[in-house]
Amino acid sequence: MKKITSKIYPLHLPAFVIAIAILLSFIVIQKFYFTILLNSKVTPNVIEQIFENNFKKAIQFDSVSITLGGNIRLENMKIAPTTDFNDNYNLISSKNAIIDLSYFKALTGKMVIRGISFTDASMTIVKNYGKSYLETFQGIFSGIVNDNTLNLDDFYIEAAGNLVYNESLTTDKLRVIIHDVSLDISLKNKQLSYNIKGVVEPIDSTLDNGKIHVSGIINYSDAMVYASSHHAIYAKKLDMHIANYFLKEYSDYPIVTRGYFYTDCIVDHGSGFTFKGMVEFDNCTVENYNNVPHYELISKDNISINAHIYCNEDLSRIDVSSFEFNDREISVNASVKYIKDKVLQFDFSTNKIDLDDCDYIQLIPGMYYDGSFKILTQCDFDIAQDTMKSFKILCDAHDVSIKKKVGNVTNVYLENARLKIDGDVKSVIIDFFTKHKKSDISIQSKINIATWAPFTSTTDITVTSKQLHSDVLMNLVVDGISSLYTGAIEDMGIGYTEMFFRDKPFGKYLINNVIKLKFNIGKLLLDNNAHLKNISVDLLSNKGAISTQSFTCEGYSGIYSFNINAFCNCDYPNLSIAAGVSNFDYGRYLQDCGKKNATGVLNASVNYSVSGYRLSHLLQNGNGVLQVTIANTLFENTLLQKKIGEIARSCNITFPDALWRCNRLNVTINHIADRWILQNLFIDTDMMQLGGYGSYTVDKGLSLPCYATLFTKEGPAIKGSQRINFVITGNLNNPVIVAGTPCSKKEISVFDVN
Repeated sequence: MKKITSKIYPLHLPAFVIAIAILLSFIVIQKFYFTILLNSKVTPNVIEQIFENNFKKAIQFDSVSITLGGNIRLENMKIAPTTDFNDNYNLISSKNAIIDLSYFKALTGKMVIRGISFTDASMTIVKNYGKSYLETFQGIFSGIVNDNTLNLDDFYIEAAGNLVYNESLTTDKLRVIIHDVSLDISLKNKQLSYNIKGVVEPIDSTLDNGKIHVSGIINYSDAMVYASSHHAIYAKKLDMHIANYFLKEYSDYPIVTRGYFYTDCIVDHGSGFTFKGMVEFDNCTVENYNNVPHYELISKDNISINAHIYCNEDLSRIDVSSFEFNDREISVNASVKYIKDKVLQFDFSTNKIDLDDCDYIQLIPGMYYDGSFKILTQCDFDIAQDTMKSFKILCDAHDVSIKKKVGNVTNVYLENARLKIDGDVKSVIIDFFTKHKKSDISIQSKINIATWAPFTSTTDITVTSKQLHSDVLMNLVVDGISSLYTGAIEDMGIGYTEMFFRDKPFGKYLINNVIKLKFNIGKLLLDNNAHLKNISVDLLSNKGAISTQSFTCEGYSGIYSFNINAFCNCDYPNLSIAAGVSNFDYGRYLQDCGKKNATGVLNASVNYSVSGYRLSHLLQNGNGVLQVTIANTLFENTLLQKKIGEIARSCNITFPDALWRCNRLNVTINHIADRWILQNLFIDTDMMQLGGYGSYTVDKGLSLPCYATLFTKEGPAIKGSQRINFVITGNLNNPVIVAGTPCSKKEISVFDVN
């Protein structure tokens, strides 16, 4: 400073003072000039009209004045989101706003607005339910018009302060607060450039503040119609609770998230969408809130995703040139190229995943895994020529065990399972083996591929078990039937659809392929020492014609039968199943189950047929009958005896829980469309006779009127009897027994289900 003043003083000081004086005089004269010249044009009414006509916004302010440079200053200004203040919030509130006028235009007395600056501002953006983000953005700027007062070819908006974003959803309201906001928007040469950065307040007060910086360019046409855009997005430590508002509203999955979100990416939109960059989740937790108690699907995981993705708006072209996923234990690399009617290429691979170290992932509560898993697959399919140029799949899973902890008990579902898949263009080989308690299952399959489009192949599948517990088989059958009928009920609510079976993917697969399926079970464990042996089933599906080639089963002197026939190469396929056993030594079976001196012969048969091309046809066209007869057997400590005893006690009848000798048991159940009919139920024993009938429908549940005649005996002779009437009602999951007058009306659970 001394060097500068030494140059100015003493020779140049008078000239410097004179220059400063002239400049100050010019500024003062300029202010008086603009004040006199523009005074009539900066009245509150004029400014209100300018904002209504040029911005389609209402404005309020306490005072208006002219600055030294000929701009307009507004004190305590408020701008509404529309042309009135009826929306209960202000788009912008600012203690001091400057309307930047074109200097040379102002010298001639004309008002041409170049830009607006807001200091100490409070900004509010509201996205109403049903509006898209683009519509919300357009709603803020769509009212701006280009005329003599406003030149949109050279216009800017600057603001500093705080911003509040509200999103009104149907069940919740998202509110995001951003402090220390710096906002710059400029329109020039048919481009809207923007730059927004600030500090984001977390929804969870225990978390740290986040940071966000978004900038970009939006290109538009002469008519202010959106054309394309480029956006750079940077976010650090954003609270992932924000995502929960969108998950609750737009997702059917009952999940909530916690943790921090990071991103540094580029998003472009022109003829399509392009994403390039990274997304990270720190301490990420995903919790299922539908279960009680809640459980965490993902617990405190650190996830990193790097991707370069392009897709056009109708998804007729998708190009994922790179996709990398990494967390603590899992690494995934993938790429995809899809052009509609032309090409499909993908490449997917994982590292060798140690499942024992993935306990932070629980898709099912209490479920844990051991073993290792790795997969690699590649595909290059020429859609235009219906030709698979190259294909490769390798999957290797070793020593996989699946366990579930319930309290202090650990249930093992799979043990030492292995899976190997090896395939190329011509064939795919699958080898699977697992154990479950006393059961072992081995599956070998080879798919010989003739063509890929349509997919045509000959598949050999062999399922082998040296020893299989009947619980495994029954659970598979029951769960499968339950899933089918649940799907049929849902399908009935969809309404009419005209897609026949041969046009559906599964129908096309059956019609074009040959499948040879063989089951070989050395021993089927029933209960205690009871078992069947040497079970063999050979099924063939030959281009839609399904039949049983052979069937054998040995055990308890029974004569067994099993047959499936179906024809699927049509619009309305049909299926029939028949199975049965005759002369089954029920007594010896009970003896192997632990019942001494048991006797009896069992005969049973089931026949079922259905036709249709939708799951709902199971409830419309299905027909079946189940018949079971047992002669000369024993009942001891059975569920039937227990429930008859409970009914008797509710009727104040003393009835001994003793060994019953059953002369005859007959059960006949018919299935017709959506009804299951108990046509006949009769049990004749030396202690009781039981009879019943009735029906079950999905909407009305069970309605089975029954009676039980209880005998009073002195030695072997019957001295008297008492009859009890009762009804079995409820649903299949928890049927209940209600006895008639004069018995107690207390419901008795059939299966003691809690």
